[in-house]
Amino acid sequence: MSILGKCPYCEANVISKKITAQGKQIKLYSCENAKKEYDDSEQYVFTADSTCTFRVYSNAFLKWNKRSFSEYEMKKLLQNEQTIIRLHGRKGTREYFKYVIADKEYGVSILWDEEVEEKVS
Repeated sequence: MSILGKCPYCEANVISKKITAQGKQIKLYSCENAKKEYDDSEQYVFTADSTCTFRVYSNAFLKWNKRSFSEYEMKKLLQNEQTIIRLHGRKGTREYFKYVIADKEYGVSILWDEEVEEKVS
C-alpha cells in the first residue's frame, strides 16, 4: 500500500492497494475515508463511517483498450487535477490521447470533447 497524493474531495490521502476482482489482480486507488464492506445482502457498500467516495480501479478504461490506469497517472491526476492517457481504437489499430479528470460519481471521467494538442511519450 502506498500514498499517491491528496483526495480531490476531502484532502485525505489517496492510497493504492492490490486487490483481486473477478479473478484478476488489479490496483484500487481510494481515499482513506472511502471504506467499503459487504452488507447483509452481499452488496459492496460504503461503511457508516465513510466520509468520502473517491475510488478508482486501475482497469477503469479497459473498454477503450487501456489495460491499466497506472499509479504514475493517478499521481499526475491528483497533482494537476487532470492527466493525459493513451487509449486505443478497436483491435488496437489506432491510438489517441485524452484528458482524464476526477469525477464524483465514477471516480474518473474522460474529457471526450477536449483535444490533446501534443503527443505524450
